Amino acid sequence: FDGLYYSYQGNCTYVLVEEIDKKVDNFGVYIDNYNCDVPDVVSCPRTLIVRHETQEVRIATVNKILQVEVTVNKQAVALPYKKFGVSIYESGINRVVEIPELKMNVTYNGLSFSIRMPYSLFGNNTHGQC
Repeated sequence: FDGLYYSYQGNCTYVLVEEIDKKVDNFGVYIDNYNCDVPDVVSCPRTLIVRHETQEVRIATVNKILQVEVTVNKQAVALPYKKFGVSIYESGINRVVEIPELKMNVTYNGLSFSIRMPYSLFGNNTHGQC
């Protein structure tokens, strides 16, 4: 939200976005990294996690290749998926998680991600790496 670059290297789960003043029940976006190149100590994303109310969406890289698996509340789901205010679909090589009520979406392809959230709902009320 501030346009700055942040490094999130390491074998760890990082908070990408959470609300400071909690207005949305159980909302957050997280990335779980692993050390994928030991000599250079470079991290790669293993799982992108989106939480919203009763749903926990996980988009996980399978076997260190660019194939991803999508689960909702620990159950594998077929795409497109739409339930309880969360929509998940494929767009080219990307998996997209949309929460229409919040006018936000998260895109992930196994290597990179993007998070789009409206300033009108989240401005000056988020913390995390993004």
